[in-house]
Amino acid sequence: MKLYFLFFFLLIAFSAYPQSSKIYLTGSPDEIAMNPLFSPDGKQIAFTKTGYTGIWIYDLSTKSIKQITDETSAGFGYKWSYDSKYILSRVAEYRDLKRYNAVKMFDVQTGEAKQLSDYRTMMPSLPDWAFFNEKAYIFNKGNVEFFETGLKVQGGQMRWKKPDIIYLANNNIGKMNLDSETQIFYSPVKDVDYINLSVSPYNNKIVFEVMGGNMFTCNIDGSNLVDLGKGNRPRWAPDGNKIIFMITKDDGHEFTASDIFSINADGTQKINLTNTDDVIELNPCFAPDGKSIVFDVYNNGSIYLMNIE
Repeated sequence: MKLYFLFFFLLIAFSAYPQSSKIYLTGSPDEIAMNPLFSPDGKQIAFTKTGYTGIWIYDLSTKSIKQITDETSAGFGYKWSYDSKYILSRVAEYRDLKRYNAVKMFDVQTGEAKQLSDYRTMMPSLPDWAFFNEKAYIFNKGNVEFFETGLKVQGGQMRWKKPDIIYLANNNIGKMNLDSETQIFYSPVKDVDYINLSVSPYNNKIVFEVMGGNMFTCNIDGSNLVDLGKGNRPRWAPDGNKIIFMITKDDGHEFTASDIFSINADGTQKINLTNTDDVIELNPCFAPDGKSIVFDVYNNGSIYLMNIE
């Protein structure tokens, strides 16, 4: 009798939490789509293709796709503007086999590009927005370098309350107060290389990955360090309480397995959201409402949307 009730309880529990199904959006083995990123308004998804060449926009209401640039490396580490109207990117071009990089912003509606920096042979950091889109910046030779975007602060954003910017600074993490433009450097984990830094939506915490090691969260001043365990490419949920990431396996040449997980910022409640043996899910990103995620599948070069409520 006890076994019967246990089985009945498990059946009800399983029925209450059905496995979410994924919805195909775009991509194929011949036209690989990858690295998807929701717009802040939740109406569009940007993505790139093989080698991070070009950026495309998928409109969720019309299911239409348009390309806004075909430039080399534009799809690596790009960032949406707060108002979902522009995308900031580091693009590349080759001259006599030498690579040159520049910071550009793209109008999502028209595809018009605005070059913000000169082309340089050395640009190790990726650009990000600052001053509520009025400027873009990179960390360069020990300092933060700003570029004017020509955009203006939107209504409701207070000029006097500029959030600190957090960035990778060689083998440290850098933090700059935009009111005083003073910066400090700190190392929450000693003697490591930091990668894939992500700042929480409320600008009070960061999550990062250690090269060849684990993921960690901490406050933006480096305090309250939490070891999240193994994981790759972490990103914050819109509420700032959870983190989404992937755990991958490879053979030294290509991915052999990967699942997408979520975890609380304090390291509790780690959940496998995809839990597949034969599908390699990569590059997850939360929707702005936190109810779904978008990711790409390595096996077939496609992008999917999945409800996780």
